[in-house]
Amino acid sequence: MKRNVLTVFMLAVFSLGLCASAFAGDKQDYDLNWYGYIKLDGSYDQNLTSHGNFSMWVNPQEYGEDDEQFNMTANQTRFGVKLNGQPDNNTAVNGNIEFDLYAGVSGGTVAQNKPMLQLRHAYFSIQFGNTKLMAGQTWDLISPLNPSTFNYPVLWGCGNTGYRRPQVSLWHTFEAGQSTDVTMAGGFFRTIGSDLTPTFTLAAGETSEGSDDGTDAGIPTFQGRLDVQSEFTNSNMRVGVSGLYGTLKAETNQGNNQDYESWAVVGHFMFASQNGFGLSGEVYSGQNMQSYMGGILNNSTIDGVQSFGGWGSLWAQVSPKVKLSAGAGLDNPDSDDVSVGDRSQNLSIFGNIKYAIIPQAAIGFELSHWTTEYKQGADSFDEVSNLRAQTSLIFNF
Repeated sequence: MKRNVLTVFMLAVFSLGLCASAFAGDKQDYDLNWYGYIKLDGSYDQNLTSHGNFSMWVNPQEYGEDDEQFNMTANQTRFGVKLNGQPDNNTAVNGNIEFDLYAGVSGGTVAQNKPMLQLRHAYFSIQFGNTKLMAGQTWDLISPLNPSTFNYPVLWGCGNTGYRRPQVSLWHTFEAGQSTDVTMAGGFFRTIGSDLTPTFTLAAGETSEGSDDGTDAGIPTFQGRLDVQSEFTNSNMRVGVSGLYGTLKAETNQGNNQDYESWAVVGHFMFASQNGFGLSGEVYSGQNMQSYMGGILNNSTIDGVQSFGGWGSLWAQVSPKVKLSAGAGLDNPDSDDVSVGDRSQNLSIFGNIKYAIIPQAAIGFELSHWTTEYKQGADSFDEVSNLRAQTSLIFNF
């Protein structure tokens, strides 16, 4: 019954999109706007980190002493194109396709001078009045803000959640006052999981059947957001809440199965002054947040890995050419839900400076300190730390 209702709703959303396209007319003119940047990162780490070219946590120290690393990469180089349709009868169609060069980070061994294309965004939106239908791959609705870091993951795995995935979402914005806008959004998202083995007693020869538990669930994950933005004299403020709920299904090669869940609630806040300074942050609580960059990306479990965390950031444009930023992030899974050897806490503190050489090109330097805790037993933990220094050269186009 629930799936039938879900199917009807999704068909209704699709029909709404078709109606909006028809209303927009048979043909529109589009402007293609290419954009992106070339970025070179050079980094020194006191100890071995999660990914080398960027850091999400500190790896265990195998030899009980510092394991220095130096990395240099252009993989964060990013390019894309925006398709902007001319409004017709108060309706417009827009699109966005964007890539970077970090596809090889989750695959096999890739030579550092032979990076692979990674699809970041591929979506279109139909805007009619204050309502928007969006379809394709882009950001999650949860956790809409990011700290200003030169380190590629923007504190993912260290208090910042949310990523990109295929979706269909519906947005509506209305005025709640002369200078306040309220946006409500909701949609269905691809559920991405791993292949877990059910926790019940397995029969002889019974194993997990080998496919993604998110796909096996047969239904997408729901995400929603409520966002309030207000403008004041020489400043603006943004505050809101977002969340997700998804069901996954662990199946065996003998047809038995077991359901489990992922969920999250996230609060966000930002204040920005036209004088060039501001602050922002988020806090979250959730379960099985691996594919949403939460829980320090520990593997999800059928019983559920509970976690909470958050981040905060300050920035100041101290001159037309110089911007300063600083902040911290913390991710803290429940130690009772993680296994021995898993990450049980992750903390990062960072500060950076960005200098605009010319309007199109800048150089930046970032210093960050990372502390990652590993579970060693029921009540014992081991802590490793890392000092990271990163320099970035950026050319925008």
